[in-house]
Amino acid sequence: MKNGQNRLRRLEQLIERYRLAQSVQLALLNLSELAGTLSDMNEFYPAIHSLVNKHLAADNFYVVLYDAQYNHFSVEYYADEKDPIEGSGFASEVFLHGLTGYVARTKQALLCDEQMFADLLAKGEIEVQGTLSHHWLGVPLTRGDQLIGVMVAQLYDNSRDYSRKDLELLRAIAMHTVVALDRVKSRELLEQTVRERTKQLQNTNQSLQREIRERVNAEKLQAALYEISELTSNNSDTASFYRQVHRILCSLMPAENCYIALLDDSGKKLSFPFYVDQFSPPPQERTLRKGFTEYVLRVGEARLINGELSDQLVALGEVLRIVPDQSPSTAPFSRSWLGAPLLIDQQALGVIAVQSYDDSYLYSDNELNVLKFVSQHIAVAIQRKLNIDQQKQHQEDLERKIFERTRELRQTNLFLRLQVEERKKAEEKLFHEANHDMLTGLANRQLFMVQLRQQFALRNRESNLNFSLLFIDLDRFKLINDTMGHHAGDAFLIEISKRIVATVREHDLVARLGGDEFVVLLTQLTRNADAEDVADRIIEAVRQPMQLQGQQLYSGASVGIANYHPDYTSADALLRDADAAMYQAKALGRNRFVIFTDSMRMQLLQELSLEQALHQAVQDRQFSVQYQPIVCSEKTHILGYSAAMCWSHPQLGSQEEFDRYASEAGVLPQIELQIIEQLIDQLLAEPQPALISMRLSSQHLQSPVQFERLSKLLQQHHSVLHRLCLGFAEYDLLKLSGSALSHLHQLKRLGVRLSLDNFGAEFMPLGLLSQYPFDFARLEPLFCRGLIKQPQKRQLLDVLLTLSHQFKFRLIADGVDDAAIQALLVEHGCCYMQGPLVEKQQAAKEPSVFLQQLA
Repeated sequence: MKNGQNRLRRLEQLIERYRLAQSVQLALLNLSELAGTLSDMNEFYPAIHSLVNKHLAADNFYVVLYDAQYNHFSVEYYADEKDPIEGSGFASEVFLHGLTGYVARTKQALLCDEQMFADLLAKGEIEVQGTLSHHWLGVPLTRGDQLIGVMVAQLYDNSRDYSRKDLELLRAIAMHTVVALDRVKSRELLEQTVRERTKQLQNTNQSLQREIRERVNAEKLQAALYEISELTSNNSDTASFYRQVHRILCSLMPAENCYIALLDDSGKKLSFPFYVDQFSPPPQERTLRKGFTEYVLRVGEARLINGELSDQLVALGEVLRIVPDQSPSTAPFSRSWLGAPLLIDQQALGVIAVQSYDDSYLYSDNELNVLKFVSQHIAVAIQRKLNIDQQKQHQEDLERKIFERTRELRQTNLFLRLQVEERKKAEEKLFHEANHDMLTGLANRQLFMVQLRQQFALRNRESNLNFSLLFIDLDRFKLINDTMGHHAGDAFLIEISKRIVATVREHDLVARLGGDEFVVLLTQLTRNADAEDVADRIIEAVRQPMQLQGQQLYSGASVGIANYHPDYTSADALLRDADAAMYQAKALGRNRFVIFTDSMRMQLLQELSLEQALHQAVQDRQFSVQYQPIVCSEKTHILGYSAAMCWSHPQLGSQEEFDRYASEAGVLPQIELQIIEQLIDQLLAEPQPALISMRLSSQHLQSPVQFERLSKLLQQHHSVLHRLCLGFAEYDLLKLSGSALSHLHQLKRLGVRLSLDNFGAEFMPLGLLSQYPFDFARLEPLFCRGLIKQPQKRQLLDVLLTLSHQFKFRLIADGVDDAAIQALLVEHGCCYMQGPLVEKQQAAKEPSVFLQQLA
């Protein structure tokens, strides 16, 4: 019986040993697979932890490496549920004086329970570090006899224990971990070496490729320079010479858009012997201006100008954005421009330039350096070509002179006769040019005044002779000239001149005085009504549409008629009165004629007196302000007030619509500045956030001096500028240039609010609202009154309201004088309005009371 029990016990021990061996063998097999597959140390230790955890309870597990030279532990991997590493981790002393240090000193595996921990602590072998574990299992990591670290697993749970089998298993794993660690580190080191070597090879390859490219570019450049030097040896014409230069330049860089500009002998004009551009035709010779070409001539160096630098140069005033002559209005500006001066002995001969209109290709410093280098050789070639051409021209001139002189000697008599005839033709031509307009071929002012004075002299001899003078001014000519260009303006004047000539008789005289002013001298009239018939025909002919540059244009004419009577003593007086009648026609609404009368002469005298009174009124500050409320019908509150200028003269009384006379007298800007001072004083006196709007004339934007005065006044009162709104009429802004309109941005930066007034009076230009920082758009009263009967205007109103949300401006309906219009505006969402009806709905208050309501 006893023997049987011994055999059973030995059998159980054998089975236990077999199980242990099997576990160890399986763990080592897994460890070997890890060592064979991993090459990153960041993945190695988590994999070891996972392997250990498969074969024994090792949720709390760490590995530290030991540096014998410095007696220092470093944590390679750490996972613990009680004492996690935070921040910079544990200090090395934590491991030196604990169980980890004890295993390191003894170089023996340790299975420590709570009792053994207490014994070691009592003997002073260890110190308490961190949370006490229930079971602690640690084995040394050795390479031969050298200790390299410690592997530890521990339990905090009292329900589980480590056994000797676990210790043996961890010992076997630790022993093979060192081997696996060396393999992984070796593989990691090998892969790092391979990566570094690969990177070195790549860098070497890139360097070789760069050297090859540089050599190829150098060879191309050398070949190009050789071709340039050989150009002058060919007997090609000038056009072929420049085409060859362009071809050579295209072999070095993209140069589809290229031109060569040369200075004349005076250095004040540019000619373009070669010009290739995908958008613009070759320009004519022109004077210097602020373009990229002139900028390169000024700095004397090659320049690469891309978008950002272009904007900076424009902002600094170094260059201006100028549409090239004869180019279509839709032609884009270049996105990348590269130019170099053509220098001969440090003197600029001209400029060679290339440009790109597409953002997909922008020139770089490489092309800049190439062009800078090549331009010197191109300059020498061009200078040689010019010298050769000049010599050839001199030779041809000399040969021609010899031939002509020989022929002159043979045909002296014939040439003398021809010279006499040519001189007569030249004199006739000079007389014609001196007395006729070069553009239209009509008589000019000089010839017209001669003919008019002759008519006066003839009338003195023949008392029954009647004649009349028509003074014609065209509408919208300046707008056409500014928007479509001078070429379109010239074509417009030529067509108008033909139409006027077609409306009169052959013996009547049509002349152009200048600009868009024409005069017609009607002679041999039987009655004064004949002049009115001719004026009607002229107005009707001018108002007919015409086609210019693919667009259908409309114009009109204002005609002043002065009929001769014996009281006239000079031709100048008749012309003066016809001019005055024309201005009266323009004031009455254009596309009409007005006959000069004695009452009109009295009115002119009154206007002269009024002008003098205006100058005195400016000195005496006789101008005041009237307010009209601007309300929001939807929220039933007042947005602000529209201020209008008033003038009450001590003797003449209250004067209405004096703006035109003030503008003609040149004092309107001064009056408006005085009114702005009054408004600012009103705003300073009232602390409530009231908004006051006032319309200004365009002279403040058009004249740099007037704009400077306005800016200085506003800058002195920055605290109330956000409550001041300055308005400008649509028809005034359309006449201004881009530089004048840019003053709107400067006013906005000062802090004032901006309003586009009389919007919809003519063209309703949406571009003004999108390009300039307007806070308000004030609809023309006629537009508002047409909303009831015109559906297309209601559709435009909806579009404007949508745009107001998109561009963040408020739409104000002006001139609301009917409840039906007010209801329609509110229905469509336009709640801001002003006008007689709105003013009646608000209680009549003094301006100071008005301002208090805006709080």
